Amino acid sequence: MASVLIAQALQKGPCGANQIPFTDVGSADKLSEQGLDLKNAANKTLPSWLLSKLTAHALKASSRPDAIIFLPSTVCSSRVTTRNPNFQQLAKDKKLNPNPWEVHLIEFKFCEDTRPDSQLQKAKAQHSMLMANLNRQGYREIKLHVILVGAMGTTYKGYTDKPLADLNGLP
Repeated sequence: MASVLIAQALQKGPCGANQIPFTDVGSADKLSEQGLDLKNAANKTLPSWLLSKLTAHALKASSRPDAIIFLPSTVCSSRVTTRNPNFQQLAKDKKLNPNPWEVHLIEFKFCEDTRPDSQLQKAKAQHSMLMANLNRQGYREIKLHVILVGAMGTTYKGYTDKPLADLNGLP
């Protein structure tokens, strides 16, 4: 549920749902019931255009964060312009040049209330190969935002508040 709330907040941001190509936070039907309009987003399976240099087998074996956000490195708006193109259309047309895009991976994890560090390290290790593959693909910048919440609802300044603030500060 927390991952869905985060995706809803991102969808309402200045970049809109246009910039969310992937989620792994529930079925498309359930997401739609909860008000998430991600009809253009891949769900559960990474889109092949994201890592076009990988084989289908390697892509399927790749880690899947809870959400991926694509942002142009120059400007961000939910309105498609020449400076803010619809990357999904570019990808579909096989004209996506990865260089001008920032890729933000979002991972939400529950952890022990008194020891969040181990879950943070697990999340980093879980997505290290995906980040390396995205880097090799040529994307301008790849960032992992790990949001940790304690099993009893504990929130942490550095592990909950900071990643959420970083996401809120995205253009």
